[in-house]
Amino acid sequence: MVSGESALFFDDPCILFALGREAKAFLRQFRTQERFPQAPCRARFCGPEWLTVLVVETGIGSEHTEKALEWVLSKPFLGNVPYCPKVVIAAGFSGALRADMQIGDVILATEVSDLEGKRRPATWPEKLPAGEWRPVLHRGRLLTVSTFITNPEEKRALGEKHEALAVDMETAVVARICATKGVPFGCVRAISDDMHTALSPELANLFADGNVSVRNVARAVIGQPKLIRELLLLARNSRQAGRQLATALGELLTLTLPWSADPGT
Repeated sequence: MVSGESALFFDDPCILFALGREAKAFLRQFRTQERFPQAPCRARFCGPEWLTVLVVETGIGSEHTEKALEWVLSKPFLGNVPYCPKVVIAAGFSGALRADMQIGDVILATEVSDLEGKRRPATWPEKLPAGEWRPVLHRGRLLTVSTFITNPEEKRALGEKHEALAVDMETAVVARICATKGVPFGCVRAISDDMHTALSPELANLFADGNVSVRNVARAVIGQPKLIRELLLLARNSRQAGRQLATALGELLTLTLPWSADPGT
């Protein structure tokens, strides 16, 4: 909590995840403290008192992300105190657009591009502390698209055309809104599928809106048993990406932002 000359407000960082499975490993380290009431999606303050963050699960795609972020930046009240994040971080999984990017590699974006070529810089962190980072942080451009990219050749072509390391479906809208509002913005993504791996159209459709039920998965597998192997591979890769992402986020938050041992200052 921060007090100014005439105002009192919360300024804990906000981390936007599209899905709960992307946040799962991070939340094992940053335990939930308190849910944010009246949020348009799942939002909760997490972590120890000296390193608290607001974790928001927006849903897949730009539309859901924009709705959630507009709420975050509307200065919503927690009790009688408004919330104004000191930084907004887009986090989660991404698909590799280069052959040298492997499962679990972590990207700390320098800028974000959309398919029209509009680019916006990531303004957080202003300066990355020197030293050896584990996991290694790959710096470069992230591309945001509107649909799942399932074909390896399409991934390669997009990577070459946009000179991007990886692709996601949310970050460009976060960069745009934060730039408009003058809020520091960062992006941390972990590779959950490499450039060479194809995703079947059936599985892409299954995960398109992020609301995957056990019934729908069972129905798809019964109809096409070959999907079992693909689902198992996806689950394994997601776990690895989640662990790497959680470690990187914890280190970045701890080492790049000012924190206080006294949560009331």
